Amino acid sequence: MNRIYCAIGKIMEVTQNIELDICDICEQSEIIKEFSRHSKMTAEDYSQAVSDAAYLKNKMDTMTFGERIYIVQESRSLKFDEISELRTLLEKRNYFTHEYFKLANFGINPNETQILEEFEAIKEYLRKLKAMLNRLEIIKSAGKERLNYLIAKADL
Repeated sequence: MNRIYCAIGKIMEVTQNIELDICDICEQSEIIKEFSRHSKMTAEDYSQAVSDAAYLKNKMDTMTFGERIYIVQESRSLKFDEISELRTLLEKRNYFTHEYFKLANFGINPNETQILEEFEAIKEYLRKLKAMLNRLEIIKSAGKERLNYLIAKADL
């Protein structure tokens, strides 16, 4: 059982990292969009874009995972497939957070085979979460590179 508890704890940790990356990606995306709205980005325009994006990120820091997914979808910061996968991951995360231990009946003498099967299923979900986190890290890194390029090009 301890393995299951540890794996679910790891799920919560990875999910929180995904939530942070979503906020960072939205923040970067909002600034990048401002560059596309201006033919010549001024230092004042850039400063306002950074301030507005930071405000959005600060608001997102207090939101639930589902609310963050909604914001990132509305901002068009991620592709439809990524949003769809995030929603699926959210549903499963919510299950593990709110329902799993109420519904998993291991009883006083739990069946070792059942526990191992549960553990394998949890590990598979954790692999999917980690894969999403890796993709978001790549997206975030690409956004940072794009933003740095735009800043250098605008000579800010």
